[in-house]
Amino acid sequence: MPSKFQFESVMKLLSAGVNNYVQIRQQVGLTSDELDDILAHVDYYKKKFEAEDRELKEQQLRQEKKKHWWQK
Repeated sequence: MPSKFQFESVMKLLSAGVNNYVQIRQQVGLTSDELDDILAHVDYYKKKFEAEDRELKEQQLRQEKKKHWWQK
């Protein structure tokens, strides 16, 4: 399972015009199977990482709204 950083790096390289899969694999540190998986399921990973970002932001907002023990 690729990380968010790897997914974003692959997308940036593809949008920059790098089409050589060997270069992409070497720069991002993926196996050929992992790169094929990312390219075959771009929408899935995009939605997955967007949902994780949304959840992280919600947790941060809850932490900011939470009162400290001395403020109760």
